[in-house]
Amino acid sequence: MGKYHHGDVRNVLLQQAENILTDEGPTGLSLRRLARLTGVSEAAPYRHFDGKDGILAAVAIAAFERFAEQLESAAESHPNHEERIMALGAAYVQFAVENPQHFRLIFGRERPPLDQYPELRDAADNAFDVLQRAVTSVDRKAEMTLAEAASAYNRSLAAWSRAHGIAMLVIDGMIVPPADQDLSSFVLGLLAEDLTMPVNTDKAP
Repeated sequence: MGKYHHGDVRNVLLQQAENILTDEGPTGLSLRRLARLTGVSEAAPYRHFDGKDGILAAVAIAAFERFAEQLESAAESHPNHEERIMALGAAYVQFAVENPQHFRLIFGRERPPLDQYPELRDAADNAFDVLQRAVTSVDRKAEMTLAEAASAYNRSLAAWSRAHGIAMLVIDGMIVPPADQDLSSFVLGLLAEDLTMPVNTDKAP
């Protein structure tokens, strides 16, 4: 293991894991393969990660952090509430399109259990908090009453569901933007239609 300083091994393993995930998805990843590709002993990865889930958790944490930064940037650039919601949706889908394997990891079955990796739970919660703050225009949860917090949570879930549904349909090739329209404009158009759709509040007979 003399090829790397001890402190570098973890970063080298993580970078190689990122490369494998990008090219093949989580199923192509194993610690034995990582060791071989990075030129370290088979025992070396276990000094830094508690198995495959450990390194997937580390990759997912970094992905959630990039995802949250992209959402935050979109939210901060649009002071108008409806424009901010649509910009968030476009940023959400853009991240999925640019990072499909990472997107599938952080929201899919291959993601390690959140309750076993507190840092992963924190990263996931932070990404959702960015969305919730943008939807409610409230920066601190402490400013909300219990009823307001519940309403904010439900509205955030609805916004998340819209964006996530579009993202999955796009990266799975189920919907494709028209040739004369870029992805961002296409997504903004879909979200604008959704936000202006009248809601029927009449109860069924």
